[in-house]
Amino acid sequence: MGINSTDYIAFTNEAARTSEAEQAIVTYTQQDTRNFGSATVLCTPMKQGKKTWHKGGTNPNAREHITVAFQGPTGKHITTLHIDRRGRRV
Repeated sequence: MGINSTDYIAFTNEAARTSEAEQAIVTYTQQDTRNFGSATVLCTPMKQGKKTWHKGGTNPNAREHITVAFQGPTGKHITTLHIDRRGRRV
């Protein structure tokens, strides 16, 4: 079940919230078969600017993406993924 409302999307840095990031999450969850209840965009650390969109990370060669923690309907963590601007897993 996908996330259809931005009410269920949070950002660790709310000032970095963008409609583009929200749309990428909605698009991704429409393709995934897991029952997601909410999502949290994990922004980069303060020393890296607390950004949503970034490159690298655990894979230094990763293309630009957001890091998203997905929770189930009860709030239990399901998975953390890198999602690109088109709503595809990186």
